[in-house]
Amino acid sequence: MICLKSIKPICISAVYFFLLTQSIYSVESFPRDITHRGIVDDAPYQIYPENRIGNGIYLEKKLLDSHPERMITNIVDIKNTKSSVYLYRSESGNLGLGIIKNKDDGEARFWKVDENFYQYSNRDSGLQRIFRIFKNKIKPLLPNVRTGRGISSSQSHVVFYHIIDSQEVSIPNENGLAFKQRIYTFRLHVVNKNFEKIGSIFNLIIKDSNYNLKLFWENEFSVSYILNSGKKQIVDLREYVPNLF
Repeated sequence: MICLKSIKPICISAVYFFLLTQSIYSVESFPRDITHRGIVDDAPYQIYPENRIGNGIYLEKKLLDSHPERMITNIVDIKNTKSSVYLYRSESGNLGLGIIKNKDDGEARFWKVDENFYQYSNRDSGLQRIFRIFKNKIKPLLPNVRTGRGISSSQSHVVFYHIIDSQEVSIPNENGLAFKQRIYTFRLHVVNKNFEKIGSIFNLIIKDSNYNLKLFWENEFSVSYILNSGKKQIVDLREYVPNLF
């Protein structure tokens, strides 16, 4: 006959061993590496916990955003707004950008236009901004420019523009009567996807009555655009930013 007194300590030992192994398993599921800081202070924001899928962004102890399939690593403010953009890594390891919108900024959109390039557009304020993922960081492109937009991407490069001037001019019609029309002046910017540097083209003047300039890649070196008049123009970018090709 088995003694009940001898079973009790065996059962206790078994339960203790089970709990111990479960604790070890939990620690191994969420390893703490030597660079893990717990809370990442990215003033005025905090990211907690560091290096964890499902972590969150906090401001003054208030959770701003979190996603069960994202690990948030970095955050920057959108200049001249109360909104922010954050960098995350998905469970599959891919990087992406998300936005924390502030209702005080009005109606705004944020979308992906290329593997590492994103567009912010605010209808209420007219603000247009471009963000890039480069070397695991968020890079606002030309943060002092209010109208960066119109991204067109090739395999190796990106071209976009901003409006540097707009003015109302008087244009005579076929009857000799003048009518007023707004003319926009554009500046092109070029990015080589392998480099951080932006090539801004200062010695090319593009003017049109349409504020939305659509750029198209003709080949690996040249882009084209069509004016409101229907006239097509082709620009060989090597003539303006040869160091990026």
